[in-house]
Amino acid sequence: MKHYIYGAGGHGKVVLDAMQLTGLDCHGFVDDNNASIWVGLSVNTLSKLQVNDELSLHLAIGSGNVREAIANQLAEVNFFSVLHPNASIAQSAEIGQGTLIAAQAVVAPGATIGRHCIINHAAVVDHDCVVGAFSHIAPQASLGGASKIGKVVLIGAGAVVLPGIAVGDYAVVGAGAIVTKDVAAGMVVIGNPAREVN
Repeated sequence: MKHYIYGAGGHGKVVLDAMQLTGLDCHGFVDDNNASIWVGLSVNTLSKLQVNDELSLHLAIGSGNVREAIANQLAEVNFFSVLHPNASIAQSAEIGQGTLIAAQAVVAPGATIGRHCIINHAAVVDHDCVVGAFSHIAPQASLGGASKIGKVVLIGAGAVVLPGIAVGDYAVVGAGAIVTKDVAAGMVVIGNPAREVN
């Protein structure tokens, strides 16, 4: 299997580092808008690669909307997850295809992480949480036990979602926000306690 990182940018470097620490070889990057070399590895356009059973990608792109669109376009491609060796992942947790669990992140017992998620540095996904596909739990954000995060959600850096709270699809929780009540789909909330942005 040939493993490529889709996205030759800052997040791609994070994924590459975690891959190297787990002993997983990276054969290069895929990016239509970058130089031919990135951090010492070749950068290819997807059209230059042969899409077959030997190709596997990880979508190292910060935007959940973009990750969703690319994953839908590449439905026939294999995707691989990257689990940093310094993350704490419970044996009973479920991790979806194409997800990154970064250094110092905690994924607690009974948690379910969807496809193509980013659980970033030192983020906490407590027991029995559900995180929908293409969502991003930013550095040092914390999800209380049994909270439910929809798909393509951004939980900003340092934000806290209290136990049992639901955050709807495509919502955004601003950095440092404290979420004390459910957040509707598509809503943007900030502050402590978190309130909708007008």
